[in-house]
Amino acid sequence: MKATTSPFRSNFYLWNGVSAIFFSNCLTDVHSHNTMQIIVDIQDHFRCRVGNDNWQTFKNLIIRENTPHQLDTAGSVQLIIYLDVETTIARQIRARYLPEKKDACAPDLHLADFIKPNELQQTLLRPDPALLLTIIGQILRALAGQNPVETHSSKSAIPVPKPDERIANVERLLSSTPPADTNIPWLAAQVHLSVSRLRSLFKQQTGVSLYKYILWARIRFAINRIMAGSPINDAAWEAGFTDNSHFHKMLVHMFGISPSQFIRDHHTMDILTCDTSPLNFETKVYDETGRVAKVYH
Repeated sequence: MKATTSPFRSNFYLWNGVSAIFFSNCLTDVHSHNTMQIIVDIQDHFRCRVGNDNWQTFKNLIIRENTPHQLDTAGSVQLIIYLDVETTIARQIRARYLPEKKDACAPDLHLADFIKPNELQQTLLRPDPALLLTIIGQILRALAGQNPVETHSSKSAIPVPKPDERIANVERLLSSTPPADTNIPWLAAQVHLSVSRLRSLFKQQTGVSLYKYILWARIRFAINRIMAGSPINDAAWEAGFTDNSHFHKMLVHMFGISPSQFIRDHHTMDILTCDTSPLNFETKVYDETGRVAKVYH
């Protein structure tokens, strides 16, 4: 895929029937894939133009195979999943969202409902094919209308407390609001709880302290801003860190990697084939007249 700006891309992962990449800082040419494409924004929103439609803003988008489209990452970061249309899960997703003659659909999907933010950040910072495949599996199951979290048989499963909607709202707020604009008293006011009650209930429901969860959100936001082209100092300030050294210290403490090392490690894109029979992936790029100009395999 040719980009009209300098894109920021993570490793490109290839499994049997599915592939994925983190993508940012790019306005693509009009192109299509021979796979179903699922675009999930992990921070804010992106813009996309499908077929002859006008540009629209999305949080999530499913695009039918061989459908020409153009993506503008719009200063955010997306996890892009390419799915073999012959797989069972692709057929289930198509049946729910892409009836005949419909080329794209924007599903209502909240990653914070079933994915821990530190796990998603871990796959972005360092190659972890197994963990990323688990996350992708959760996303695909959610889109297919299944329980995104795999469980054991009912005989051996540990009872899970019923999710508290107030805590779910806090997680959604943290995933959609710039971290510099959030703090625990503000979150407590949004869900009509006292600060102490919110701290206690959040730890009970998620298994992690609200302070650490907010710290994860700030690290995730800063890394996303760096991927979108912001200098490290600006990204740290926008994320709510007191300064660059504070961001550096927290990133090393939480994930064992510094901001400068993250940039250095992602200077080039590697292709990781994680299966002996990877996805047969093809991308077509179109010229201004709508004709195929190039084909990439």
